[in-house]
Amino acid sequence: YDLSVAIEKLPMHFMRKNEINNNLSIFEDTLGGSERLLSSPVPLFYSRHTARFLSTWLLLLPFALYDPFKGSWNHISMIPATAFISLCLFGIEELATQLEEPFTILPMQGFCDKIGANCDEIVSWSGQYDDEFPVIVKTFEDSERLWDRVLTKFRKSS
Repeated sequence: YDLSVAIEKLPMHFMRKNEINNNLSIFEDTLGGSERLLSSPVPLFYSRHTARFLSTWLLLLPFALYDPFKGSWNHISMIPATAFISLCLFGIEELATQLEEPFTILPMQGFCDKIGANCDEIVSWSGQYDDEFPVIVKTFEDSERLWDRVLTKFRKSS
């Protein structure tokens, strides 16, 4: 269903409806930008080049560490130092690969389901309290008072 039509059916002041519509427009713009990010692939060359460069650099790292570790027996402490540096840098590279496509690691379907459930709940409030709150909304203050009464009633029933 169209959210704008559902918002128009809500029993609230037109200023609040306009604010909800403005926020909905911002949400839709953000959603469109996120979909463009999701559909634009990261160049494969970039990922491969980064992995190859890092592997080559780490392969040559023991040669650079040879002199600083000349005090240890047979340069044996160079092995754990190289392993630790490699672990850290490969971890950062893997993290960067994951962050290139954040939608694969975020529970986006759960976010969307929650937003949809919240929208359905708000739309279901339309007309629900007409018998309990027979108020004619003429001003913004009337709308605020009605909304406060509805929220109070809803909190008590929950």
